[in-house]
Amino acid sequence: MNNDLNFTDIGNRIQSFRQNKNLTQEKLAERVGTNQKYISRIEAGNHRFHFDTAVAIARALNISVDALIADHSDSMDESNLQLIMNDIRGMSKNQLEVLKDNIKTIKKFIE
Repeated sequence: MNNDLNFTDIGNRIQSFRQNKNLTQEKLAERVGTNQKYISRIEAGNHRFHFDTAVAIARALNISVDALIADHSDSMDESNLQLIMNDIRGMSKNQLEVLKDNIKTIKKFIE
């Protein structure tokens, strides 16, 4: 069993989460407390960063560290749920009811 982390895959996941949150590398770097070049090297898979950096990036993106480093679908499911939760926070009661109805419709037609 290979326990080595694939830093290219991790970098791709970081980039994807960052872009989903409409953040630039500069903005993410600011939140992490580093610079844009460092974030660029991480996203390209050119830097083997430490665990504390993974934690800082995960916090800055409001996701779990597992979502960054894990290579299984459960991790991505959890990350997608976190992104969805961030989108629905602050919705009005009426918006939430419409969303609930849409989810029921989607579940009915897509399996």
